[in-house]
Formats: sequence, structure tokens, C-alpha cells
Amino acid sequence: MSTVPPPGQENQYCDGNFEMYQGLYEGAAGYKAIGDASPGYLWDPNAPRKIQEVCPGARIIILLRDPVERAYSAFLMQQRVNHAPMSFMDMAQSYRPGERREYVWGETPHIEQGLYYEQVKRYFEIFGREQVAVHLFDDLEREPRQLAERIATHIGIDPQLLRAEDFGKVYNQTRSPRFALLFKVFGPQTRAFLRTHVLPQSVRERLNSSSLLYKFEKPPRDDRASRHLQAIYEPDISRLEDLLERKLPELRRTWI
Repeated sequence: MSTVPPPGQENQYCDGNFEMYQGLYEGAAGYKAIGDASPGYLWDPNAPRKIQEVCPGARIIILLRDPVERAYSAFLMQQRVNHAPMSFMDMAQSYRPGERREYVWGETPHIEQGLYYEQVKRYFEIFGREQVAVHLFDDLEREPRQLAERIATHIGIDPQLLRAEDFGKVYNQTRSPRFALLFKVFGPQTRAFLRTHVLPQSVRERLNSSSLLYKFEKPPRDDRASRHLQAIYEPDISRLEDLLERKLPELRRTWI
């Protein structure tokens, strides 16, 4: 993928460097299964073939979310990280059918990423359905342990090894800064450097969950933008339902 990480985050990304990528797994010897959780791999049309070339027996796990809610979540994250002036309606209207935009750091094509049909089909075609497990974000919210057990079985590890404490923590919770000006002064690259090189993980976790720094209420969604996106996603979800041979009301759960 053509990603360019900001300064201070180079050690977290291995753009085109397979040896550096392998180095991320130092100390993993002896584990029955190791993996990589990278949402961008689903959208990137080149990723399935590249994965298949180096690991033909890979067990693929795809987790799908209501695409309108996913787009809104991505919009809120973009606002938090970059404080872009774009509105949710602006982002929704930025989509151009048939236009293929490259993935560039900080400029993710958020709307296109919610068009799941072609993305899932690529993995089926390259790996076969038996190696690809498709699950829903709603299952993760509703029955996290049961979903984890199904995933464990899919990748060939004993579900009994899962620990109960792994299912009670919320990760990457929606939040917005209480002091927007402060976040603008200390831009995303500066904050990334502080996170990576200055602050220990325990401090970062406390700051990320601090109500003094962040508001955790999700702001209401623009109904006009939601309806605009629903018209884009409805035909794609119908094709996905045919591909998976199942109805997917969960992918329309927040629709108006």
C-alpha cells in the first residue's frame, strides 16, 4: 500500500520493506498462530495477492460494520486527529462513482472503504471461501467471547485459551478533544512523536481515557449525509448479501 507515515511513527510502519515487517514478529517463535490486524488490507486491491504470495495458507478474518456508521466513525477520527474543516456532508459528497483513489496517509477514501462487495470477493477469489471468515461488528459488540471463539477455531487455536479479562475492555473509544485549540497547536505529528518516543504506554492509556482531555459523547450524525450514503451503499450491500448467501440487516442498523 502506498502509505507514508508522519515523522515519529516510522517504526510502526513497514512500507515495502518485508524484512522490517518480519522484524515486528521477533519473539513470536513457538506460537501456534501469529497475525496482523490491518483494516486497510481489505480495501487495497493489491493486498490479497501480496499476502497470498508470502503466506498462501493465511487464514483471513474480515469484520464488517454498518458502512454509514463506519464512515461517520472515520470522519470523527479524522476530525480528532487532523481537525479538518470538512463536514460529514462534505465527506459524503466527495465520493465519485467509478473513481479509484490511492490510499495516502491522512487522506483515506473513507466512503469507498464501505463498499464491501468487491473487497470481500477479492479475498474469496484468491484464498477460497474456506480460508476467509466474514463476521460482523455487531457480533463483536453483542457476543465478543463467542465471536473470539469462532475466530480461534478458524485460525486453528484452542478457544479454551481465551481469557475472560480480554473481553471487558473497550478499545479506540469515540472521543473528541475538550481543548481544540491546544490540539491544533500540538499537531498530529507532534502528538505522534510524544506518544511514540516520550510517553510510556501506561501514561498514554490514562490520557486517552481522561475526561479532562476528551469528551466521550458521540455528536449526532447529519441526517442528510446519512441518507446520501445510504443511497450509495444499498446496492453494494444487496450484492454482498447475494455473495454471502445471507441477509445482513446489521449493515443497515443505523439507517434512517
